[in-house]
Amino acid sequence: MINLDDIIFLDEKPDKIERKKNMTQKKNTSNIVKSVGLDCGTGWICGSYHKTKTKIDYIPLRSCFYKIPDTMFSSSMFNINTMKYVKQGDDIFIIGEDALTMAKIQNSKALRPLSKGTINPSEKSSAIVLKEMLRYCIEYGNPEKGSNVVFSVPAQTIGSDDESFNVEYHTMSISSLIESLGYKPTPLNEAYAVIISELQNATETTGLGFSFGAGLVNVAFVYKGMLLFQFSINKSGDFIDYESARATGTSESMINHIKEHQLDLSSNMLELSPEERALMFTHTHVIKNTIQQMINTFNNSNNINIIDKIPIIISGGTTLPNGFIELFKSELDKQKLPFEYTKIIPAKDRLTAVSKGCLLMADTMV
Repeated sequence: MINLDDIIFLDEKPDKIERKKNMTQKKNTSNIVKSVGLDCGTGWICGSYHKTKTKIDYIPLRSCFYKIPDTMFSSSMFNINTMKYVKQGDDIFIIGEDALTMAKIQNSKALRPLSKGTINPSEKSSAIVLKEMLRYCIEYGNPEKGSNVVFSVPAQTIGSDDESFNVEYHTMSISSLIESLGYKPTPLNEAYAVIISELQNATETTGLGFSFGAGLVNVAFVYKGMLLFQFSINKSGDFIDYESARATGTSESMINHIKEHQLDLSSNMLELSPEERALMFTHTHVIKNTIQQMINTFNNSNNINIIDKIPIIISGGTTLPNGFIELFKSELDKQKLPFEYTKIIPAKDRLTAVSKGCLLMADTMV
């Protein structure tokens, strides 16, 4: 099998390689890296490490792949254009943003190594591809073998009868893949990681965190560093894409493109296209459902009584459309809450907050 790092570093042109604009264009060799943060999301996998004591570098990779027949494959052309791929026997898997682009071109659907927050049981190639994705996001920072890798995991879902959702199996599987690469894995709840990231400089780590990912919405309540409850909901970004596509007769890939590049949730409903209108309806449904499930969890938790006002932290790729935070606050303020909140804090970078929180936790283990 060809590893991603055998392919991706052949040509270091910044317009050819998928990474954040402020990243360096070469692997880190300037300092010793002993801790890595890893967001193992359904939509994105993102590694993080300390480039310096005060600067963090992020290595994001779109968490999807697209299988092509070997008749379409030319290693020389792929290497020239730095298209990321994994070759397993006669199978060729295009990786990351290139996979999504190929799916759009062919009016098809990219495959996911993760589904609804956990390893995709319906894709037999998931583990093969996922290991190489993890390798890329971990080893770009050139960490020492044996370094601590704190990775995000979802909480158990509520309001779902999906028996395929097994957090424990997923956690053990990711741990095994990371160990096979030579590192020490430690799981961390995804929403807890968001709280750690955004309250890094606060006097105490207390808050209610929401991480709206592609597969799941993860929710956690932390009081002075103690995780008092956590849960996830399987209606998030992918649900929005699927329902909006079904309502409009448009492919999910195209709906996803509209969501990520055109959608403005603060727009006048009458001025929107049918696809944008469907996306607005489904976003509102997801927000309402999340808030209601959160209220139910508080009301059903007899051992939790919040006296002080708490901050609410929001992150995740599903929150990126303009107007999402305002829509969330509007729907939240319509409800009778079992607590008072100080403010809603959007993560500074909603695509990297989970990875940053994992890295900060890994730092405490060095």
